Amino acid sequence: MSPGRWMRVSLQRYVLTALGGWTAVVAVSLPSDQLPSTKLLLGMRTGLVGIPLLTIATMFVISLLADRRYEPADGGALRIPGGWMVALPLVPLLPIGILALPQYLIIVATQFVFVLWVLPRQDSRDTAAVLRSLADPAVPAEQRARMARAVAGLRSRPVVAALVHAANDEELEVAEAGLDALCTILRRDRVLGEDLLLKLSPQAQRHVRALDIRVRSPW
Repeated sequence: MSPGRWMRVSLQRYVLTALGGWTAVVAVSLPSDQLPSTKLLLGMRTGLVGIPLLTIATMFVISLLADRRYEPADGGALRIPGGWMVALPLVPLLPIGILALPQYLIIVATQFVFVLWVLPRQDSRDTAAVLRSLADPAVPAEQRARMARAVAGLRSRPVVAALVHAANDEELEVAEAGLDALCTILRRDRVLGEDLLLKLSPQAQRHVRALDIRVRSPW
């Protein structure tokens, strides 16, 4: 999925999610004896102002996460690393949260529902499938070597762990590609978990330590 299409799909899904959230806000805000027409009027007023502003702010944050959409999550539901930042547009609304806590919590929940379950995750699933194939000895060595080089631009722990495993592969071509891709990531990030470092062969450990990285435990 191209970045442009990913952003369009994200925008469409966010608007639908936000509409559901604002509907819940209106339902909670009004007493049960209010007329339906009053509910509709208040919902339109809040939606026409609140949804566009929150959508613009949230899409700005999502655009910063677009490059991370290929990163598979480290366990749990597949999500984009750093997705918690969708809560940042809610910071200016904190005074409203003090005055109307239930409504504010509904908006917060809507933001996290979007990033955890509604935001497109197909790219992340594709990367997870590539990492599984990278560890599958039934896949030809040449193809797995290409996979190792292809994920060198990513940086999440599942990617690094898969490359550590590939660096120990019995196929020399795969092992070299895995170690090269791992070193590419480490030259950029300069940090590696001690548990992953110890899984490398002694020769590979010396090669990695020569990059003058910081070994961190736990990572």
